[in-house]
Amino acid sequence: MIHLPLLGAIAGDVIGSVYEFNPTKNYNFPLFNERMSYTDDTIMTIAVAAWLAYDEKHSKDGLIAWMRRLGRSYPNPMGGYGASFSKWLFQEDTAPYNSWGNGSAMRVSPVGFAADTLENALTLARTTAEVTHNHPEGIKGAQAVAAAVYLARRGAGKEEIRNFVSREFGYNLLEGYAAIKRDYHFDESCQQTVPQSLTAFFESTGYEDAIRLTVALGGDADTMGAITGAVATAFYKRIPDEIGRFVTERLPRYFLQIMLHFDSYCRKCQPQEQAPTGIPSAGFLRTTPEHIDSLQPNEIFVFGSNRQGMHGGGAARTALKKFGARMGVGSGLQGHSYAIPTMHGGPEAIRPYVDAFIEFARTHPSLTFLVTRIGCGIAGYKDSDIAPLFAQALNTGNIVLPASFVAELSKNLSH
Repeated sequence: MIHLPLLGAIAGDVIGSVYEFNPTKNYNFPLFNERMSYTDDTIMTIAVAAWLAYDEKHSKDGLIAWMRRLGRSYPNPMGGYGASFSKWLFQEDTAPYNSWGNGSAMRVSPVGFAADTLENALTLARTTAEVTHNHPEGIKGAQAVAAAVYLARRGAGKEEIRNFVSREFGYNLLEGYAAIKRDYHFDESCQQTVPQSLTAFFESTGYEDAIRLTVALGGDADTMGAITGAVATAFYKRIPDEIGRFVTERLPRYFLQIMLHFDSYCRKCQPQEQAPTGIPSAGFLRTTPEHIDSLQPNEIFVFGSNRQGMHGGGAARTALKKFGARMGVGSGLQGHSYAIPTMHGGPEAIRPYVDAFIEFARTHPSLTFLVTRIGCGIAGYKDSDIAPLFAQALNTGNIVLPASFVAELSKNLSH
């Protein structure tokens, strides 16, 4: 299952989307609903991530350009844009409008994942807010969320995060969740959503619990879900597979490409060997191991074959010896392996088999498919030849791709 840094915030947005204008106080609300979709929160979070990954100067002009590029490309998200932001998004004037709304807090989470120091996180968070939300409360909300994500990502405990945010930003984080929920209602301000969202995280036991607690406050559910979801992902390091699959299937491929590239950018900013002992690096993306000797019961080894099913070398021989591939069967599921023919022509001849594989994976969500570098061994193709065939796999949460394929797919995002 793909676990990208941004997925937690986006999943919170998607799950909260149907409760933004139809609030619930029921903790046991349906977690999945076919009407759920991404909102402006996701679009602007993606914009901030793209700005961080592509604009080396991290300039305000660069951020404005990305926000307008994404906002204008997706002008009608579920729930729409706020009136003031919509005006700013589509007019030529780039001046901020002194907002203290929670729009600054809902889009800032990429900063917490990308920053190399806490000071850097606070500086970048200020920049992301000031382009529109230059009111002190708007800036404070963005900085508080970025700091919480950064500290959680670096292994800080909940009390350490709570104490820092309370001390630096003056939020009351001592009021318990139950007391907040009793009288809480819809509010779009940073000061009445950021501390409440963080409290839901502090009292949670896992990612799903954090999202349920946040939505059940009965407030601005999508934005608060994005805030809580970002911090919860940074702290718990992953989200449940079923949530990841549900959400990725609802995202445009373009968003997933940016998410992949941002994950790679985070890995370069905080390489694993520089992270404190026991704390994972910023990137959460699972990629296929270079060498696979064993599989979990639900995992399938995906290898390149020939149409005659002569599994004599490379990954095909491994599939034959260890994972149930059968001589004479050149394509499809065989035991704990899945064969994709690569020896009968160029990439376009291979494409129908890849498309059939992706469709098969989508109809078997209980299985996880570990794709090897098919076609890049004995068949003689390059990653750049084969990886584009798997672009649709980015929308399929139970397909795990090789790191080299992911790198090629992220390059397809134009600057």
